[in-house]
Amino acid sequence: MKQITFAPRNHLLTNTNTWTPDSQWLVFDVRPSGASFTGETIERVNIHTGEVEVIYRASQGAHVGVVTVHPKSEKYVFIHGPENPDETWHYDFHHRRGVIAEGGKVSNLDAMDITAPYTPGALRGGSHVHVFSPNGERVSFTYNDHVMHELDPALDLPKRRCCCAVWPGQRTKAASA
Repeated sequence: MKQITFAPRNHLLTNTNTWTPDSQWLVFDVRPSGASFTGETIERVNIHTGEVEVIYRASQGAHVGVVTVHPKSEKYVFIHGPENPDETWHYDFHHRRGVIAEGGKVSNLDAMDITAPYTPGALRGGSHVHVFSPNGERVSFTYNDHVMHELDPALDLPKRRCCCAVWPGQRTKAASA
């Protein structure tokens, strides 16, 4: 066993797909407290040299975390909380989105629309634990519906979390068991 991070902060690994395709780097998010979703960076550490690189830095008061890696290329998918949060719109299960970072640029993985009439294919809430498929063509995630939460919070967790899959560039498909 070899320790590879030493900074006095919490380095959090997602429970799957944290290795880069070349097996030289581990990706993680950094949080002041491991129990809170308050991290501002997505980072990676070289397992041989200990070099740390920032992949993405959130701005405008947003928080990021729960990063996983594409199996074949340097793409990273993670949770992104709302920019400019306030008392009514802040990080929560149903107020977050997935983003993909690649080559220094970030793009939204999923679309969100919480006001009627709803956009076909757009989610009505927040997504979580985004994981690329083994061939890298799809992304799975869980989802919490903002509209249902506003109607009755008892309809939200854990009864209404569902599993979803997305083909980047196509509409979201949801399935609940």
